[in-house]
Amino acid sequence: MKALKKAVILLCAGFAFTACEEDGVMGLNNGNVATVTFEGSQWEGLIDNPQYMGELLYGSNASTYGWTDETTQLSGGMTNAWGGMYGFSEGGTAISNYVSIDLSHNSFNNQLEVPFSNGSKNFAVAYCTASLQFKDGKARVIRSMLVSPTTYLLAVEKLGDGWAKPLTGQGDYLTLHIEADNGSKMDVDLARDGNIQVSWKRIDLSGLGAVKSLTFTMQGSDSSDYGLNTPAYFAFDNVEIEL
Repeated sequence: MKALKKAVILLCAGFAFTACEEDGVMGLNNGNVATVTFEGSQWEGLIDNPQYMGELLYGSNASTYGWTDETTQLSGGMTNAWGGMYGFSEGGTAISNYVSIDLSHNSFNNQLEVPFSNGSKNFAVAYCTASLQFKDGKARVIRSMLVSPTTYLLAVEKLGDGWAKPLTGQGDYLTLHIEADNGSKMDVDLARDGNIQVSWKRIDLSGLGAVKSLTFTMQGSDSSDYGLNTPAYFAFDNVEIEL
């Protein structure tokens, strides 16, 4: 386990809503906006148990783990950055419903947890370099999404661990870097000068324009020659997309 965690660190150098649709779309607004909420039976079947080394995200078929929202064609899954041998440890996006504010859950054994619910049951967790894309290849405007730290990330930001320092002082920061295939970019602070995001917040993505894909990476003050020491996890939900 320790060897795998060290390998993962080397690899990674780099509002309440109510869901009501089985396919994961909350509804339409003015006829042309859908919200992907990850609610319904198709999504629940993608939630692994246990959170670390479960069959879905680390088993023999983990490299093929993926999801697509049929209404919007938004999709995600494994990056298979090392060829798929180590499953979710290589990065990607996974569906989850785990919630706990227990900051003793400060390891990848609890990697799919968020500290607070946003009012819906399911959400997605991104790790390391992760991406979203539209399966049909059509460019669309993603208006916004909700973003939260995971419990593991929040625990390390506040308390540190054997690998990473807490991000509680002046000059400390952790930024979510978002880059679109059209070349547009934006940064979202998850921590800055001791101010740490602890729950869900809505981020406006409309300024990125029409995109076919987005790539997410983490950048932070606690980095070494091997990259970021802070665990590179975040959660997202309620993705608003123009159809």
